[in-house]
Amino acid sequence: MATGDAATHRDRRRHLLFALALVVVFGIAATATYVVRGHQPAPRLQAGSKSPGTLGGSGLPRPGALVPAYDLYSDPVFPTLQVGYAIERHATAGGNSEELARSEDAGRTWHLVGPFPFANGYSQVQFVSIRSGYAFGPAGVAVTHDGGAHWAEGQALGGRLQRVVPIGDDVWATYAVCEGPPVASTLCSVHVAISTDGGIHWNQAATASPLTQSFDGGDVLARMDRDEAYVVSYGPSGGGLAHTVDDGARWTSLPDPCSAWDTVDIAAPKANVLWMICGGAPRAGGAASAKAVFQSYDGGRTWVPRAYTGFGPASGPLARRAPFGHLWFAGRLSQLATIDPTRAWIGVSGIGVLVTFDAGRDWALVKGMPRDATRDGVAGVGVTFDDPRNGWAIEFRLGVWRTRDAVHWQLIDGT
Repeated sequence: MATGDAATHRDRRRHLLFALALVVVFGIAATATYVVRGHQPAPRLQAGSKSPGTLGGSGLPRPGALVPAYDLYSDPVFPTLQVGYAIERHATAGGNSEELARSEDAGRTWHLVGPFPFANGYSQVQFVSIRSGYAFGPAGVAVTHDGGAHWAEGQALGGRLQRVVPIGDDVWATYAVCEGPPVASTLCSVHVAISTDGGIHWNQAATASPLTQSFDGGDVLARMDRDEAYVVSYGPSGGGLAHTVDDGARWTSLPDPCSAWDTVDIAAPKANVLWMICGGAPRAGGAASAKAVFQSYDGGRTWVPRAYTGFGPASGPLARRAPFGHLWFAGRLSQLATIDPTRAWIGVSGIGVLVTFDAGRDWALVKGMPRDATRDGVAGVGVTFDDPRNGWAIEFRLGVWRTRDAVHWQLIDGT
């Protein structure tokens, strides 16, 4: 699997999308003007005294308190097949508290590493090795090079942070600049910042992306390599798709088949091959929503619809189309993961994980996962793969699932 694809899967991560189930946007009030500040020194800070972990002979923090699957708040990321990281979140008298959790047995058990030394507001982690990783969210970007024992705070981007995708020390981030109040009608411009020193200092891409999004929308970043990336924005007021091959110096606007949808995810398993899924506004008491799947084999210049539930937006390429393919209307779209042009997985809250083996036409619940595994219909479902066989799914507030053959899934932690 390409490096960019691996990064794409571990991030997808993506909004998404678990954003549907938790928060579609990070919810920071926008100000009239944002700029990327000049380089500022980033202090190296140590986790607070309540951290249960200390450095051992392996250079990794020793496991601390056991973390129940119920408290895992982000997609798990596994830099190796045994060692994984996720954000743990629990309620305190002073509000929610977030700490880094680590698994050393492929996700069966999780233990606290320690709290973040900055203000709460981290919602995702990305680790490029068992020692080096990034945490990001409304609080900004934090960087560790010792498995979470110490963190350095990255330079503020000056906008509403959306996504961070690292390829080694070359890190890209998308953020929104909004020039109005935090309401759905406020349009925000989508910007890309690039760090070449592991997320500490950032420079805005030479040319701003051509994309906008509504305040209650978001964007997704999918990197192919260190120079090439796709950015798609979405929201009730519309979105768009843009592509760069030169570090953001030039952008090409591409057709966006999901521009009229509320939620979108994109994945690029190989050169010129793209998947895009669209999710509509919740219906039937929030337990269902319209969905659609598209593929492109020419780098996003043209799109082929693969499956559609019906009841989608009144505009766009599927307007007035009858349902086709086999895609569940039940449940709400959470996240997309894919490893090649024919196989993909969708996390669906209230349902579990759906899989296709025929390029997106037919979708079925994965083997070993009972329907309504998320039960309450509110929890999100994140899916991530490390290679063509090994993947994990997290059903927020319930448990962690694992596959070793990309076909059969087993609950390894939770209820």
